[in-house]
Amino acid sequence: MKRMAIIFSGLAGGMLILGIVENATNFRWTTGGQPGDQNPLFGNSHLLLNDGKVVLILSGLLIVASLAMWYLALRKGQSDQRQS
Repeated sequence: MKRMAIIFSGLAGGMLILGIVENATNFRWTTGGQPGDQNPLFGNSHLLLNDGKVVLILSGLLIVASLAMWYLALRKGQSDQRQS
């Protein structure tokens, strides 16, 4: 569990950095800098987000998942110490 928490934390950190860079520079990595990087969120054509904002939302979800894994891993470690 601790290994998965480390992997998810690394992925979340990398995606967070990428999302901040994309959002701050407004560069479109996926289209090679070409216009048209707006994506409808959840299929709603009235709510358009650029790739940087989508990556920030996904990295936020990954951060929440990695925090939950860290909590479970630390809790499991404490219960293992009590048993021995």
